[in-house]
Amino acid sequence: MNNFLKKMVDQGFMTEGQGNYIEESIMRKDCLIISGHRGWGILPLMAAAGAVAKGSFKIKQVKGFEDLKEETDYFLIADLADIDYAKLIADAITAPNSSFIGLKDPDHPYSILKMLGDVYKANGPTAKIFQVLECAKINDEKKLSKITQITMNENGKLAKVDFKE
Repeated sequence: MNNFLKKMVDQGFMTEGQGNYIEESIMRKDCLIISGHRGWGILPLMAAAGAVAKGSFKIKQVKGFEDLKEETDYFLIADLADIDYAKLIADAITAPNSSFIGLKDPDHPYSILKMLGDVYKANGPTAKIFQVLECAKINDEKKLSKITQITMNENGKLAKVDFKE
């Protein structure tokens, strides 16, 4: 397992199974959406996932819409202010031959399911696989509480599968 993810396992933020699953997802070039509040570990998880991606792929730190026009394996869409974050994520979904790692928090709210429906209506189905990593505070400890994989079939129907250890 990548050292950045292993550190989070050792700290008790996630299980070893979750760490391995996240690493495998990144190696398959799945899109990662890290969800939760800031004090729940979303930024350290994003940094760890970005480091894993950077170790094997070409990445691009996104600061605006123009960056999505570049060719890269992964877009890193971190905490950006004064931008339509939901549109930025939607545009990253439709960017060809690339994946992204992004946030979903109170400062950047959007519905991934609605967004995928809108993308389907505008562009047809996407073959990209999305991993929604939900962080929470459980008994005052930051934890990766749930991982849900979302895929879309050729008719635009979404399938959600929760990761089970």
